[in-house]
Amino acid sequence: MTHRSIFAAAAALALATSSAFAGTIFSTTGTTSEFYGVGTSIANGHRGYEFGDQITLPSAGYSFTGLTFDYYSASLGGSMNLNIYANDGALVDGFKSPGTKLLSVPGIGISSGVNKATFDYTPALIAQNGELKLPRDFTVTVSFSGATSAADKGLLVGGAVSTVGRPHLNVGASGDDFWQKTGPGANDWALRKLNNGQADNFKISVSANIPEPTTVALGVVGAAFLGASALRRNRR
Repeated sequence: MTHRSIFAAAAALALATSSAFAGTIFSTTGTTSEFYGVGTSIANGHRGYEFGDQITLPSAGYSFTGLTFDYYSASLGGSMNLNIYANDGALVDGFKSPGTKLLSVPGIGISSGVNKATFDYTPALIAQNGELKLPRDFTVTVSFSGATSAADKGLLVGGAVSTVGRPHLNVGASGDDFWQKTGPGANDWALRKLNNGQADNFKISVSANIPEPTTVALGVVGAAFLGASALRRNRR
């Protein structure tokens, strides 16, 4: 192989392995309208404090592109706050709690009934704030305001974690519990479980830039080809 063709193969390998597409890295399979939320009764959740799922990825570095979450509100009005945290906080029951805040989206309007809220991390936001590279372990939370005993609001229960599209899509996992804020302090977090016998996940979907399967495969072939070429040169 000539030096020129080796360089060309290396360039093709770099191009192949850098290509990516946006896809769903975590979602749940639930279809019910059951929800966990806030009101004036403790039975309806911890009033006003945020709660949500911890998601574990195969590795750090997925570039966040957006998310959706399904919620219920018995009436129009109030607002929601969306947050994403890295799980690098204090240990709670042997697990690192939500710590560094990676994203905060306050004042999301609430509609009545069962609804889906969508947040897109647009190119304009990326240009303004930079890429949001997700850590291996992170937590998505939502808090609700404007709830009363007659106007509950909460996240829909999501059921089991989806595995559709693996090993490239839906690569995230979530344990059988969720994080809930218990007070205003940075370390005021607790692990909670639902009492309905379902998987302790909420109806959340997270998307990010994912290496494209076809180009990753080309990259592997290219790497093997370059290795074989180097071996042949060493034998001469």
